[in-house]
Amino acid sequence: MSACKSFCIYPWMHLQLKPNGQAKPCCRFNHMNPAYNNADGVPALAEYNVNKMTLTEISNSEFWKQLRQDMLDGKQIPECHKCDRDDEHGNFSMRFNANRQWNDGNQDAPLDKYNSLKFEYLELTTGRYCNLKCRMCSSDLSTSWDDDDKVLAGHYYDRKDFSNRPSMLSLDFNEEDFENTKLIKLTGGEPMLAPTFIPFIDKIIDSGYAKNINLEIYTNASWVPKAKILDRLDKFKNLNIFLSIDGLNEVNDYVRAPSKWEVVNESAETWIKYSKENLKYSIVFSPTISLYNILNFPSMLRWWKDLQTTYFGEDFVLHASDNEKAAIQYPGYIFNVGRLSPTMLQTPTYLSPCLLPNKVKVAKEIAAISKELVKNATTNSELKYASAFEYMIDHIISHLVKAPVDILQTFVSYSADLDKLRSQKLQDACPELWEQIKDQVEYKGKL
Repeated sequence: MSACKSFCIYPWMHLQLKPNGQAKPCCRFNHMNPAYNNADGVPALAEYNVNKMTLTEISNSEFWKQLRQDMLDGKQIPECHKCDRDDEHGNFSMRFNANRQWNDGNQDAPLDKYNSLKFEYLELTTGRYCNLKCRMCSSDLSTSWDDDDKVLAGHYYDRKDFSNRPSMLSLDFNEEDFENTKLIKLTGGEPMLAPTFIPFIDKIIDSGYAKNINLEIYTNASWVPKAKILDRLDKFKNLNIFLSIDGLNEVNDYVRAPSKWEVVNESAETWIKYSKENLKYSIVFSPTISLYNILNFPSMLRWWKDLQTTYFGEDFVLHASDNEKAAIQYPGYIFNVGRLSPTMLQTPTYLSPCLLPNKVKVAKEIAAISKELVKNATTNSELKYASAFEYMIDHIISHLVKAPVDILQTFVSYSADLDKLRSQKLQDACPELWEQIKDQVEYKGKL
């Protein structure tokens, strides 16, 4: 069989849930693509929701069956345009990497073992329940955003009122649902603060399959982990804890209100200390980089370096930990070079870091830090990690320096409106940024 460029193994062994319970074949699958709207103009995937159907029923539905057949036939899948774009530009798409990790590298068709549609990888959410209202987020992903979105809805292209959506998902699984599972990725909201989190984790533990499962959890680090969480997580095979921290000191408190930097810093150090004592933990710094924090990002890198080197030594970027062995032994387990996994904000476009007027200085500073961290690489293994780390940093810089698609005034108007609602002030929290933009904008919102 010739290579099917649209083939991806995920629809055979993976599902992702949005906070409202809607299922998708993967997190990048564009479920809002008009090519798949029904006769009433409603996205076809809207009906596939765990509040109405089981995961097995969804995976065996006519939509999923047709999707799998279209992939085998080599048809273009409109909702997979992000991976199509990556492959066209010579990048390894998520689709390519999924086939490599889960399908023995076969880019043509699923292995025979997937004929029974076993869930080996589940990307789940506890729902919208969250204690923070991060400026890049919305009521679609956080209950704390509900009041502000009711005011802002209609004033900005992406602001809508999602407060009528359920705040939590029941995640009502049967124990046998975890029999074949190798990886569970948990997001929110803030998953570990949701009242449904511990009952869900206990159900996996009671099933007897936790020892076979790699667990990934994204947390906002606004709280310090206690024994009731740590003792349960110890029951899993391996763990990746992603710390969504988007700034230091005042920047953190502004961007991720109402979190406090002192608590966030203590939380990060607690996770790191615990991973030093228990090597099956991998703690990953996972900031979302926006215009709010791009000038703070060099300091964020230095903070992370200092925190890591305190417990793991100067070669933390190059160090091959036990978790790398887990990545080899358990397909799909993510090993992050330098324990860093940043995301460049794509939407809303008026918060993009590429709106920064004077980019050269911070781009050079980020590049210099990258070179400093990998300068001692000598062995083939170290050079491999150094190259991967530098590629990641280059990716950040390339997004920073590209031309913006929105205008700076929209960023300031949005910031001023949120400042008014939250009794904050952009000039006080991000003075370096304000100094760059103050002569180009008017600090005035739409409210």
